[in-house]
Amino acid sequence: MRVMITGATGFVGYHTAQALLAEGHEVSLLVRSVDKMLNLFGEDRVQQVVRGDVTDAAQVARALDGCDAVVHSAAMVSTHAADAERVWRTNVEGTRLVIGGAVERGIDRVIHVSSVTALYDPQADTLTEDSPPGRAHNAYGRSKVACEEYVRGLQAEGAAVQITYPAQVIGPDDPGLTEPHQGLQLLLKGIIPITSSGTQYVDVRDIAEVHRRLLESPAPSNRYVLGGHYLDWRDVAESLQAVTGRRLLTVPMPGLAARLSGRIYDRVSGHLPVDLPFGLEAMEYATRWVPLDNARVERELEFCFRPLQESLYDTLHWLYDSGHISRRQAGRVIEPQVR
Repeated sequence: MRVMITGATGFVGYHTAQALLAEGHEVSLLVRSVDKMLNLFGEDRVQQVVRGDVTDAAQVARALDGCDAVVHSAAMVSTHAADAERVWRTNVEGTRLVIGGAVERGIDRVIHVSSVTALYDPQADTLTEDSPPGRAHNAYGRSKVACEEYVRGLQAEGAAVQITYPAQVIGPDDPGLTEPHQGLQLLLKGIIPITSSGTQYVDVRDIAEVHRRLLESPAPSNRYVLGGHYLDWRDVAESLQAVTGRRLLTVPMPGLAARLSGRIYDRVSGHLPVDLPFGLEAMEYATRWVPLDNARVERELEFCFRPLQESLYDTLHWLYDSGHISRRQAGRVIEPQVR
């Protein structure tokens, strides 16, 4: 197949493209930076490259020309008030042009990469593919919910569109440094707050594999939660200690205090030299995470998520090799005989 991919210079899109190329498929990439694409893919592996934005109808149409399938993973992630309009336009208008454009052309293998944000409800016990669109307060969250409602509307009309919902995505070879990796950076400094709830890690290579399977053969359902592994915060500390061989300090922190600190951070973040995942939205998820149920993808696609220890090992090894964490922080991860 020739597969049109948006967001291929981002984490999920990049690995999805690599998984498809490895199986002999062709890709048509819509990218904002050709130089970045060339650094990631080289000059000979990509069959078609269109320089443009997902909100540019003409460039989206060019990228769709001659394609048999589509993976839409591009999205703007920002919780800053100044970015609200751009976030909404990029995510909502981009989804309408890419997913809607694919459906109008009769392309029958289409994946919309959503996120836990689109389903998030702190009052729920678990989140599944049948959970209603979430309740969001910031521009990014509202944009993901709007995209979810739009794509579910297409599905209700019979469009051949799949939706996947990744949890916190980790793994090696991140073209940038996504928030879950920033979070691991901070935890590896040696102090892990033990607060309410927990988090859920999914390996980017597992996401890419699910996307490949969905494109290559018909699937029983049209929505799949990709939650991976749920851990409470004490489990996170123990898992990192097991992988690194280090002793990490754990500090109790009530959920209310964590959310209050996030609210304060949002007010002062514009005056700080670095942007860290400490805002209210991040603290909301950290203290009120709702587990995602993997049962459907495991049952219907006979899919098994790789062990968490493998994902953490490969992630931390990549963080060290890329200069994002120190030798001390990596611990025994960088000793080749330990796995």
